[in-house]
Amino acid sequence: MDVDRQRVKAQNIRKWTAFFMLFSVFFLLTDGMLLKAAEPTLTVSKKTIYIGTDYQINCKNLAATAKLSYKSSDKKVATVNAKGVVTPVAKGTATITVTIKQSGKTYTRTIALTVKKPYISISNKAKTLVQSSDYLLVGKAYGIKDAKFSFSSSDILVAKVDKSTGMLHARGEGEAKITMKDATSGLSVSFTVTVTALTEENAKEVYVSTESFSKKYTYKKPSKTSDMTKEEIAFADRLVEIQKKVTAGKSITVQEMEDYYLGKSMQGGGK
Repeated sequence: MDVDRQRVKAQNIRKWTAFFMLFSVFFLLTDGMLLKAAEPTLTVSKKTIYIGTDYQINCKNLAATAKLSYKSSDKKVATVNAKGVVTPVAKGTATITVTIKQSGKTYTRTIALTVKKPYISISNKAKTLVQSSDYLLVGKAYGIKDAKFSFSSSDILVAKVDKSTGMLHARGEGEAKITMKDATSGLSVSFTVTVTALTEENAKEVYVSTESFSKKYTYKKPSKTSDMTKEEIAFADRLVEIQKKVTAGKSITVQEMEDYYLGKSMQGGGK
């Protein structure tokens, strides 16, 4: 009986010893990972900012007693104060170095900084349009808050553009200069559009507005493509891109519209 008790006791000791060893290894591994994850880091490693707009440097995993200092590699491009606020000075590049001292260790983190002048652009300039096209221009502002765009045309007989929406209507053959201005910054940008005559050959290149498209007409690429041919997959990808334009309210060509509805009919939905 004593022998059996001693055997059971020895087995229990071995089990608990093994468990303790496994637990110790697990604790050391997880504790090491936690310590590694707790190292302070910056929210960005590179950043583009615009003259006239400051940027606040932000850190993660900072201890309550952490001490930070900041330095700019080129004060002629950007300066940084003791609170980590970066002020752009001139167009160019600089490196912002952040030194973090916490828990008896020193960490060095950097931000690759690019400083640009504020600007505006028309992201989808159309250099050539077929007569009768309705093409929606998209204005973008960089480094400008509350930009207010207005559009104009140098020749409304060639291309007329809605002043507030940027909807461009190609009316007749020729060239017209399209200008977009921002009332907030006073900046402007222009491009020249060439309108070609509408023919039977280019009729499907005419752009149409998607503003009146019903939301019922939506295309989703099949999740399973293993039984599809390369041509079918390419067509599905094309429909996905067209769907993105429709969702964004951008103009599409007549050919894209036909493909769009064809793809929808193949899915068996919508009217």
